[in-house]
Amino acid sequence: MPRSPLPSILLQATILNAISNLLAQVIDQYQKDAPFTLNTLALLQFITYALIIVPINFSFQNWLESSFPGFPTWQRLKPRKPTPHPSLDLDMDGVAIDILPSVKDKPIPMFQPRKASQRSGTWNFAMKFLLDQTVGSVGNIVLFVVLINLLKGVAWSRTWELVAEDFEPIMIARLKYRPVVSTLMYTVVPVERRVVFGSACGVIWGVYLSLYAAV
Repeated sequence: MPRSPLPSILLQATILNAISNLLAQVIDQYQKDAPFTLNTLALLQFITYALIIVPINFSFQNWLESSFPGFPTWQRLKPRKPTPHPSLDLDMDGVAIDILPSVKDKPIPMFQPRKASQRSGTWNFAMKFLLDQTVGSVGNIVLFVVLINLLKGVAWSRTWELVAEDFEPIMIARLKYRPVVSTLMYTVVPVERRVVFGSACGVIWGVYLSLYAAV
């Protein structure tokens, strides 16, 4: 039984998220003109957030690929060999006659008809891109605000208020970079590397999130 790539993906993505939080702390304290002091609690909160969100995104990306595979293939049909028996019969005088002229007159199809459930690569790419920008973005933003605030000890009632307050600015910021990342993810990056690729591309995004959460 093949090993799941999730453990190594989780480790790599968590390290990248930790790096983004450290960079955010450096930037934040530089802007305040203060000597750098590691905020260990904020770092642990962001790492914990990554440990929760990475498996969720891993499962989501696998579901997208299984539902909308990127490269459907045509299957060629082998040329049909002539079979005289079904199309020939004997007349009253014993002479062979063609009783199925329409069979030999029809062109032999070179490809199998596309199944109703099979879509083109372009269609599948469009669906993955659309779902990543909508379902994926909304889910990630809501989970970020909820998890970070709960890890800080914020009450549930206040957490949901913060979701309503923070959703729009974070969504606008995400739409400035995520479409480019998604385009690359669904055209050149293998599905098992997409979460790590997203985290690598999202180091700057992680810095933004860390600063948004006040590191």
